[in-house]
Amino acid sequence: MTWLSVGEDGSLTLPADYLARRGLRPGDRLLAWADRDSVTLHRVALDAQVVYLEPTARCNLNCAICVRQVWPDPAGDMDWAVFETLLAQLPAFLDPSGRASGQGLRRIVWGGYGEPLVHPRLPEMLERASALGVGLTLTTNGLLLDEALTRRLLQTRLDRVVVSLDTAHAQAYDGARIAGGLAQVLANVRRLARLAEARPGPPLDLGLEFVVTRSNQGELPRLRDVAQDVGASFVLVSHLLPHSPAAAAETLYDSDPPLGPPVSWPVRDRGEIVWGRMEWPRMKWGAQRRCRFVERRALVVGWDGGVSPCYPLLHTYPYYVYGTRKEVSRYVLGRVTETPLADIWTSAEYVRFRARVRAFDFPSCVDCGLERCDIRAANQDCQGDGPSCADCLWAQGLIQCP
Repeated sequence: MTWLSVGEDGSLTLPADYLARRGLRPGDRLLAWADRDSVTLHRVALDAQVVYLEPTARCNLNCAICVRQVWPDPAGDMDWAVFETLLAQLPAFLDPSGRASGQGLRRIVWGGYGEPLVHPRLPEMLERASALGVGLTLTTNGLLLDEALTRRLLQTRLDRVVVSLDTAHAQAYDGARIAGGLAQVLANVRRLARLAEARPGPPLDLGLEFVVTRSNQGELPRLRDVAQDVGASFVLVSHLLPHSPAAAAETLYDSDPPLGPPVSWPVRDRGEIVWGRMEWPRMKWGAQRRCRFVERRALVVGWDGGVSPCYPLLHTYPYYVYGTRKEVSRYVLGRVTETPLADIWTSAEYVRFRARVRAFDFPSCVDCGLERCDIRAANQDCQGDGPSCADCLWAQGLIQCP
């Protein structure tokens, strides 16, 4: 505990040891707000480390379980002017002192709720972003990764690719009349791994993503062999976010048996052998709740330039949790075309939101005895303003993102 004193002029004096412990220096900004009998101080810094970028909300597939089946949001591509504006603003997070201490921007992830490779200028986006010197991740369904595109992507600083591979995608191949779609994706991923092994640039961390349901859990034992076959070093397994009652009946969390035992497999990495890993989701809803987006100091930029704090609040859509239908509304803290990203990140609203999420100062709606709650159904916070994270499946570790 540290005593603070208020000067005659209203200034607040912070002891030297307090400043040293928290790495505060002259000129640093603090945001203060009062709550009943307490005053909370939060450091305001350009310390975002991960930028999730949604280049498009369009997709080349039409998966039955996808949120795009039920949302009211328009599906569009990020305008080049929006991307250029965002790219010009990212160096503000590359302060040399911040990067040296591991606090600066580390990675840009091309993902979102569309298929990034559908964007006609996606390769050029990665080429332009390579100049920032940060890690680049691409999430994809892998269907469009032909040899020419793969070679071009590997000429950038792209160092992580995660390919979605599950029953929903296999069914979507059939729906789109793509003959041999699964075999084509597997061949694309094998080629990606082979070409990445030979490139002079950074090594490629290649992974698979699998959404597990009651109907496809029998495929889990095969994932290890599939990953080893295509050269993937990890498999990210996630539960389903259900958007309909039928999908809700397919969820597996809160089941008693574990999804699978710890497994590993050898993967060749530039002449050496590394061991692949399965990244299992949590199986039980519990009191331990934490936001991976806030922990990673991440933000999300939608295809239209709107900035949201996480994937769950990037779009408007319904989902079901324990039989309750919830209506999530998109939460936009600003737009990069109107306000610099640095100002959005350090705004009072965003700083306070991150502080609340870090403390997870939300009621536990699942444990509430209220039979019907319009506030919960609207995904609002009954103890304050703004969206609630009380029923977030990401915070429970049930849903995982690359």
